[in-house]
Amino acid sequence: MLDLGSNTFHLLEAEVVAGAVVPVADRKLAVRLGDETFAQGEIPVEAWDRGLAAIEALIAPLGWRKPVAVATGVFREAGNGEAFLAEVRRRFGFDVRLLSGEEEARLVYDGVRAEALDPSARLAVFDLGGGSLECVVGERGRIEHASSLPLGVLRVRGATDLRARVREVAGDVLDAIRASEPDEVVLAAGTARALLKLAKRLQRRDAVLGCIGSSTLRAMAELLRGCTPEELDGLGIPAARHDTIAPGALVLSAVVDRLDVPLVRVAQGALREGVVLHEAALRSRRVA
Repeated sequence: MLDLGSNTFHLLEAEVVAGAVVPVADRKLAVRLGDETFAQGEIPVEAWDRGLAAIEALIAPLGWRKPVAVATGVFREAGNGEAFLAEVRRRFGFDVRLLSGEEEARLVYDGVRAEALDPSARLAVFDLGGGSLECVVGERGRIEHASSLPLGVLRVRGATDLRARVREVAGDVLDAIRASEPDEVVLAAGTARALLKLAKRLQRRDAVLGCIGSSTLRAMAELLRGCTPEELDGLGIPAARHDTIAPGALVLSAVVDRLDVPLVRVAQGALREGVVLHEAALRSRRVA
């Protein structure tokens, strides 16, 4: 499946085995559409061309096969977002489904729930992307809360007091989620996975079994705040994340602190895995 996001375009080829998503091939390209689009309200020409070139490169190994494709936040907001998706259909011959915020949240939850140790547990999931922070609470496959907040890493870069911004934008939502008493809090998407890798590299004791402690998140947010590109390289942060890892760490640290939980799990799957599971279920019903 092809995921067109604000920051990255990502192609995942996978199979579903016993309810689990098993990757076969996984390719991505940083396109940074949100860099200009969130400020201008439209996808500019350079970003438009960059996005189409990325799609062409990602789907080339598929040959005649056409991917299931979805698009998220930046295409909902851009005045010419639907025109871009129409151009994808014209040029490459497949449709791209523009997800609503609610649909995106549902698919994120399904992707995370598929790898949970207890699928019946009440999960609070936070998926931090380029344009937004998706917040989802669900139990036994039923969504109880879903919201999309304008706290994505491309959107908040350069903000002077990100903790204050998280309090202002997300405080009421996070307080309600905390009051719902989730069994587990889960962070999803690339920033969270990059922070888990960093925590392991730093040999933090609470970075075990795919989890990060709130104190480690706080410490990494402070560590990354003033790092030079050379220092980020030394910490193993990919160049494509140099300008987003620090604000992303601050947002996630502020979220976890507001929830007042000592430990969070970092999911390996989220939206893409949710789409794969959804498509597999649809095909199974058609066969039946």
